[in-house]
Amino acid sequence: MSPAPALGVPPAPSWRRNLVFIWIGVFVGLMGANFVFPFIPFFIQELGVTQESRVAFYTGITASATGLSLTLTAPLWGSLADRFGRKPMFLRALIGAGVLIGAMGIAQAVWQLILLRFLMGAFAGTMGAAAALVAATTPKEQVGRALGTLQTGQFTANMLGPVIGGLVAANLGIRESFIFCAALYGIAAILVYLFVREIPVQAHAGPAASSQPRSEGNLLENLRVVIRERQVVLVLLFLFVLWLSTTFVRPVMPLSIDGFAERTPGEGRVHLQLGSLSWDMRKEAATGIVFAVIGLTSTIAALSVAPLGERFGYRNTVVAAALVTGILYPLLALAHSLLAFMLLFGAVGLFQGAMVPGTNALIAAGTPDGKQGSAFGLAASMQSMALLLGPLGGGFTSGAGGIGAVYIVIGIILLLAALAAAILIREPAVFQARRHQAAAN
Repeated sequence: MSPAPALGVPPAPSWRRNLVFIWIGVFVGLMGANFVFPFIPFFIQELGVTQESRVAFYTGITASATGLSLTLTAPLWGSLADRFGRKPMFLRALIGAGVLIGAMGIAQAVWQLILLRFLMGAFAGTMGAAAALVAATTPKEQVGRALGTLQTGQFTANMLGPVIGGLVAANLGIRESFIFCAALYGIAAILVYLFVREIPVQAHAGPAASSQPRSEGNLLENLRVVIRERQVVLVLLFLFVLWLSTTFVRPVMPLSIDGFAERTPGEGRVHLQLGSLSWDMRKEAATGIVFAVIGLTSTIAALSVAPLGERFGYRNTVVAAALVTGILYPLLALAHSLLAFMLLFGAVGLFQGAMVPGTNALIAAGTPDGKQGSAFGLAASMQSMALLLGPLGGGFTSGAGGIGAVYIVIGIILLLAALAAAILIREPAVFQARRHQAAAN
């Protein structure tokens, strides 16, 4: 007789079906965030701002507004998910983002765009809501594989979103693109509503419920339960450093490519030599290719993290990935060609792409049952905080020590974080038991 499914977790076919449609929701939700990004400066010009420096200023403000509001509200939404259900919070993220992006299409002033971007951060938070829903509806021994698969939705959306958004804007118009994007959110929300199943929070109660923290606790109590778990807090801090490593270098990547362009004949062009083949391309195209390579290798890594975690341990996998990434980053300061730069960043994406889903699996396995929403709300807040602080830190480091210093400093930070994680973070018992069972078989 096969063992009964864990209380509050849908049977195997159900959690796999959930994962498929949650992945679709994540892909659409995060593609939407990247969908409109390429033409935000052009839209600001359409709203009446013509001076180039002010366009750049308002573009930065719109990005910061979203990150700030998400940082502040993500823990609140996560705690509400533990109280009222994760599926409603995921639907709230999709519908809220869709409505607000649609409203941006009819904005008539730049202050309206900034306000809508702030509200979007406050009402969205797609990835955190999705990760909490997957963690709550997947057997714990399978959660690493499920979260790795889910992470590919984010990486794929980051890779394809700007490309698709630029094409739609070029063919339909900027305002129409916001409406088109809002429609995609609506379709994703309908699919999630129809096909994703979540056991009601009240159904988690069982004979041992009196000894477990109740999901119906108030908002602050839900957060306190998570914060009291020392291992979860340590992993959340580690997750912040991982996201920081991405946002820290992002502002200087185009500047590095611009440096290659200065050594290539033709204004604003970069030379790419691959064996006997060679191309001269605009630096904007070269930047897009580097981002695409990172997205591709990160997606591959996200699919590989579960087999590695199940064999060697998730803690060991993310520590090793952080160590290798910390070694690779300083090498970028020595790259003297676009090909070397691209290959090194592809390697960074390969190892960096394993860190985030692996760390999310550690969070899910270490979080008390019924508190996944609060835990992943805090995780989303860590990501948003890195989005706010990383560019500032990278810009300051670049100004003080040059572009190469940015890659060296973040490499050192990652190496120190990996060392601290190896000493302080333990492998969750559920993953240890799965490894021992696999070894015995």
